[in-house]
Amino acid sequence: MIVPIWSLEVRPGQHRLGQIQEFVQKRPKQAGIIYCLSRKTAEDVAAKLAQQGLKAEAYHAGLSPDRRSKIQDNFINDNIHIICATVAFGMGIDKSNVRWVIHYNLPKNLEGYYQEIGRAGRDGAKADTLLFYSFADVSMLRDIIQNGENAAQNEIQLVKLERMQQYAESLACRRRILLAYFSENLSNNCGNCDICRNPPQYIDGTQIAQKALSAVYRVNEQVPMGMLIDVLRGSGRKEIRQLGYDTIKTYGAGRDLSQWDWQQYLMQLVNLGYLEIAYDANSVLRLTAASHEVLFKSRTVQLVKPSSYKERQEEEKAAAKTKPKTLAKQERLRDELFEQLRQVRKEIAQQEGIPPYLIFSDATLEEMAFKKPLSETALLGVSGVGEKKLAQFGQQFLEAILEFVGSSSPKEKNLPYKLSLEMLKRGLSLEAIAEKRGIETSTVLAHLAYLYETGEEVPLFQFVSKVEIQQILKARGYLENPSSLKTLYDYFDGKMSYDKIKLAMAWGA
Repeated sequence: MIVPIWSLEVRPGQHRLGQIQEFVQKRPKQAGIIYCLSRKTAEDVAAKLAQQGLKAEAYHAGLSPDRRSKIQDNFINDNIHIICATVAFGMGIDKSNVRWVIHYNLPKNLEGYYQEIGRAGRDGAKADTLLFYSFADVSMLRDIIQNGENAAQNEIQLVKLERMQQYAESLACRRRILLAYFSENLSNNCGNCDICRNPPQYIDGTQIAQKALSAVYRVNEQVPMGMLIDVLRGSGRKEIRQLGYDTIKTYGAGRDLSQWDWQQYLMQLVNLGYLEIAYDANSVLRLTAASHEVLFKSRTVQLVKPSSYKERQEEEKAAAKTKPKTLAKQERLRDELFEQLRQVRKEIAQQEGIPPYLIFSDATLEEMAFKKPLSETALLGVSGVGEKKLAQFGQQFLEAILEFVGSSSPKEKNLPYKLSLEMLKRGLSLEAIAEKRGIETSTVLAHLAYLYETGEEVPLFQFVSKVEIQQILKARGYLENPSSLKTLYDYFDGKMSYDKIKLAMAWGA
């Protein structure tokens, strides 16, 4: 099943490292995997990310077993956030909080791609996937497959590679394509892939198609895509002049379009069946039956206007500016609390000697950060928190939430006091509360007295009896300064503690 929380995106394979750095910096401390085709690429990408201060390591079969095992353990325990790996990584690794997967190179087939992106979002929280695609990757993979010893198997792998390429170049909802490949149907678009988020702009591409198909016809179907683009754009390459392509009618007919635009249009023509790539003949472009209908029977062609990733970024930034400022602030505060909860989880994991995700998943922490439960009952309402984990770890997370909410909201300045009361209700003694909070027992009692005065239900009679309260309140009537704690303390010759006097005064307020 293609998980709905996966965000699926494909980008042109240009300036990949810069895009990856930007992608990762927007997801600080999130666990992710970057799949690379070669060991060298994995090492280079990991090294460059490490230079940026990111916790990244390369992982491949060339490393010693001990080294691979150490990297896996560090990744599982959140000591390393990014793994740059060949396809071998991830098999048998149980880590539920992988938040993103990037493919630096095009995978060989959709089966492998699906398996690798499937390592993200296993905890049910949102996960992002990004695939870089270039025709150079296709050519390289094709060469690798064709060099295989089993000719029959090679043909199957080549067909699968073509399906992978079609997925990368598609203009349809990517989740629907994957579902269809695995014999599952989706009636509506997912709304969570790059195509759905930024629907393409269709144009009448008939004239563009005619120029391209005519050029293929006039060069006798003998050139690959790169050279055809040079012919269309009127390049002065020596090879083009030697072959006489500078004399054909369509030479320079497409110089109004950039090389990148032409590449996108030609790949669309291939996907639509107007051209085919002869992989067995140096990848030259050839016409099809549909080509002749466009050239000679006035068939129209709908194409998608290419838009660069830079343009998409500008559109996303403009859309982000329309968000309400209050929402942005809420997201920022939630992110801060989420990171604090992650740190609490990591500290507990180190103490217990277990991976962090076995304590609470990222999805559970995200829900905690959103709901901000302030009691055990409320914490039990968070998905992933049961009675057992509440007893084991609940207290540490409640303390972190209460402290965060109390410090970030002026209206909730009494939340640190409520933390003392919440711990008391959980059965902790005054001494235990004071020790865990790093305060004096007298401060804990002061918290309880204050909360009682503000209307909270506080079990005061655990610490001062009704008789003692009546004695203290009666004594106040005999004193000139009845609000002075010291005066009352001296009145009882020190036999009534300051703590009891504070609680009695709160009861009588």
